[in-house]
Amino acid sequence: MRLILMRHAEAAPGYPDMQRQLTPYGLSTLANLPLALRAELQQVDRAYSSPYLRTRQTFERLETGLESTLSDALVPESNPAEVCKLLQTLPESTTVLLVTHMPLVGWLSGYLQAGAGSPVFSFMPAQVEVLELDYPAAGLASRVGGFDL
Repeated sequence: MRLILMRHAEAAPGYPDMQRQLTPYGLSTLANLPLALRAELQQVDRAYSSPYLRTRQTFERLETGLESTLSDALVPESNPAEVCKLLQTLPESTTVLLVTHMPLVGWLSGYLQAGAGSPVFSFMPAQVEVLELDYPAAGLASRVGGFDL
């Protein structure tokens, strides 16, 4: 499985948290994606995002040609094991895009690469990490690429 993990672009403060929108700067970071990232995104078979507005806005601007499935497993306070359960339902040859939040994206990256109990990996807004894994479980992934937008 190839897994593309992305934190949403910069969002404005606000309440309720679920309705926070991307800032003009956040939108601009998504306007000129690197060619290598565009190539990665063209390989995506399945896309999932948090139901929060800022992740949906981020996904829409990636222009993958796919629809994103909204998943509560990708909200900020979710946990990596829940995301793994979602991924385990997919064929191992799938390329998956997940657009989510900190701290989940950092927990998930650490969990998949270093195992349970690993430190939270840091993700800046709109940061992308590409992982390869034979099976979505703790400690089985390898980082094969990344993009800082």
